[in-house]
Amino acid sequence: MRFFFSSKSLLIIAAFCFSTQFAPAQSTEPAIATLLQVEGAVEAVTAKSPKGRRGINGMLLFAGNKISTAENSKATIEYRDGSRVRLFQNSQLVLNLSEEQATSKRTFKFQLSLNKGSLRGRFVKGLQRTRIRTPTAQIGVKGTSVRIKDNDNRATVSLTEGQVEVSNISSKTILNPGQWLPDFGRTEDLTEKVAPLPNILHLKTDDYELDFRDGKAKQLKFSVQLQHGISGKSVARSGLVVFESDYYSIRLPKRFMLDKKGFARVLVGIDPPRLTDPGFKGLITIRAFMDHDGFDDVAEGSLVLKILNAGKKRTLLINPEGGVTEKNN
Repeated sequence: MRFFFSSKSLLIIAAFCFSTQFAPAQSTEPAIATLLQVEGAVEAVTAKSPKGRRGINGMLLFAGNKISTAENSKATIEYRDGSRVRLFQNSQLVLNLSEEQATSKRTFKFQLSLNKGSLRGRFVKGLQRTRIRTPTAQIGVKGTSVRIKDNDNRATVSLTEGQVEVSNISSKTILNPGQWLPDFGRTEDLTEKVAPLPNILHLKTDDYELDFRDGKAKQLKFSVQLQHGISGKSVARSGLVVFESDYYSIRLPKRFMLDKKGFARVLVGIDPPRLTDPGFKGLITIRAFMDHDGFDDVAEGSLVLKILNAGKKRTLLINPEGGVTEKNN
C-alpha cells in the first residue's frame, strides 16, 4: 500500500518533528516557593525568563530564581513549610537552595542571597535551617522573626524572636530576641556592636480571655503604639503595620497606618475554634510588624489571647436534623 502526501503536509510534519526534537525540556525540579502579595514593579529572573519577567501573585519559584523590587514595590516569598520572606523596595534576593532534609520530622534547608536592599523573614521554628548571605555578612537562622538590610557594604540585622548567628570576615556573634547589630561592615568586631533594639510595637486589647461557649464570634478592639523599648514612651513615627496569626479562624485587618504619633486602633474578629480540633491548645498569638524598609530598629509586637474552657473535655452531639453541637463537661 502506498501513501501520498502533499508538499504542504510534508512541511507540517517536518516542522512538528523539528520542534519536538529541539524544544527545551520542562524542568522536573519541584517549585520551592510561591510569590505573593506583589505590590508595584517586581521582576523575577528564571530559567525560562533569563532577561526577567513581571512578578505576579501565585507565580511558582524555583531554586536559582532571582526576585527584584523597584522603588515603592514589595513582594512576599512563601516556602512550602510556611516560612515567609517579605522583600522591601529596591531589593534583590536570590533563592539559592531549598532542600527537604532526611530526618524523622519534615524539615527544610534554605539558602538565600540578599544582594542588596532589605527584608523581613519569619521562618517556622523547628522545621528549617536557613542561611542568608549578603555582601557584608552571613546570617544563620533558627526559627526566627528577623530583619536584614545590606546596602553599600553596610549591614543591619535585628531580631525579635528565635536566634541568629551573624558573621563577617573577621568575627561572629549570636543575637537573641530584642537585640540588633546596627550598621556594621565586613571587618568590624561584631561582638562590640550588639545592642538592645531601641523601639517596639506595643499591642493592647481589653479582653485577653475569650469564652466561646455561646458559639458566637468575638470582635476585639486593639490599640497599637510605637514606643521606646526601655522607657515605654511613645515614639512619634508613622508607618505601615501588618498583623499576622497562626490561628485559622481569625479576621485580621489589612495593612494599616500608624498616625504621626505612632498610634492606631483596629478591630480583630475571632471565630470559635473548631469542635473537631483536638490539637488546639487554647492560645491565640497575634503578631505585628512594620511593613516597610527603614524600620530595622523596631521590634515586632505580639499578644497572646487565651480561650477559656478550651482544655475541658468536650462531647460532640450528632443530630441528624440539627447537625453537630457541643456539650461542655
